[in-house]
Amino acid sequence: MPSDRQHQIQESRYQFPYHYIPSCEDGKFVQARVLSWGYEYLAYTRFVLSKIRALRFDSLLDAGCGDGRFLFELRKMFPDKKLAGIDISETAIRYAEALSPDVTYLCGNVRNSAELQRDFDIITAIEVFEHIPPDGLPGFVKALAERLKCNGVLALTVPSKNTPMARKHYQHFDLESLRETLKPHFAVAEHFFINRISRWVKWMECLLVNRFFILNHQGLLNRLYRSYERLWLNAEQHNAKRICALCRKCEDMGKQ
Repeated sequence: MPSDRQHQIQESRYQFPYHYIPSCEDGKFVQARVLSWGYEYLAYTRFVLSKIRALRFDSLLDAGCGDGRFLFELRKMFPDKKLAGIDISETAIRYAEALSPDVTYLCGNVRNSAELQRDFDIITAIEVFEHIPPDGLPGFVKALAERLKCNGVLALTVPSKNTPMARKHYQHFDLESLRETLKPHFAVAEHFFINRISRWVKWMECLLVNRFFILNHQGLLNRLYRSYERLWLNAEQHNAKRICALCRKCEDMGKQ
């Protein structure tokens, strides 16, 4: 039997299903998989987490949770909170359940899921609105409002119109169009422009990952990431890749 220390070391490896990384399909050998914009993803995720940390809450729903990475990080920060995630992708939910089993997950649509409670303190929608057809957004926003407690908070991020439209997206947003999308159910209480567009960021990205090598020097990686968070995470309206917004239900705003 392995010692406790050996067991803990092995368990720590299973934060990611690493046995699935190496492959040799169609004669092409691969032993590394890279998310070229991983620094950007991690930075805006950590930014939203910092905003949630400042709020008081007991329950949180991540709408459009995907594979559950955001909830995985939340669980580490808040081991005693009631966390739930919902997504329409069965595959994504299976990953989420496997990688973060101490969170409640549902596969379905937030608009018509009978199993989903209606009194969350916080609802998050991280990079979700752009995946919903425009004619479906009013119903989606209404459903979020119905699932949120009075004085609850909707925290969301969306891609900015400053960035080219991705093929998998229906639309990108500016602050005005985001506010219009949230009406009449939510009002933006705070907003932040994040992930600055800059030639320096592009050069950093090319250094991290290119066709010849993947940077793997831990000290340099740490320094580059810290520089990104310090210098290029915060942005202005004209050069932001994303908008982050903290929203209140309009009926709650009227009571204040």
